[in-house]
Amino acid sequence: MAEIDRGAPGTASGVRLWAVSITDVRSLFHPTGDLADRLRGDVPFQVLTPSKQSWFKPLLKRDPGAPLLAADSPLPSDVDKLLHGHFVPPDRLVPSWQIVGHWLDRLASANLRLEIDKATAERLDFDLARAGVASHFGLRTLWARDAALPLRPLPGSDVGYQRYAVAVELGEAWRASLPSLEGSADLVEHVSDWLRQLPTWAGDAEGAGRPAPDVFAVTVP
Repeated sequence: MAEIDRGAPGTASGVRLWAVSITDVRSLFHPTGDLADRLRGDVPFQVLTPSKQSWFKPLLKRDPGAPLLAADSPLPSDVDKLLHGHFVPPDRLVPSWQIVGHWLDRLASANLRLEIDKATAERLDFDLARAGVASHFGLRTLWARDAALPLRPLPGSDVGYQRYAVAVELGEAWRASLPSLEGSADLVEHVSDWLRQLPTWAGDAEGAGRPAPDVFAVTVP
């Protein structure tokens, strides 16, 4: 059982990117065999007290030594719903996305967190356009495709992906724009440096018999 701090995926603002095949992302919701067992055994529960053995366990309805979960922790019932692709009620979306974010961190070749607000994102796209980058290579291109997941986004959040080849082209276009940029250069360089590693990660994935990584993205306001 994994434990994480309260600052879990699904609670921070900005954009999170994962280099992972969309096929692998979708497999989280209908896993079979060893994958299902691994996912079920690797959940970011938030435990308030450590587990201790109890001599009275056979006499009690609840083992007092069992881990006590925080009120906002993911629950075993959340895990069951995700693994079977079932409906997740609105009040369980945040902990459910915590679980999925944790699984993606383990599954992806790499991940990137961008702490940017709406105004920063709009200024970035404006600066890219002034530097000659085509409009179809704006920031939102990275999550323009519908991920078609059974888990709904959080209110105000976007969930999507971009195919490997397009993400590579976007990174190259951003990198080429750097000499002409009049603003957002640090952010453009940071993201393009991450995207330019996609071919290396694709080679690693091929060697492991896995598909090339797409870019999967979740935004949180």
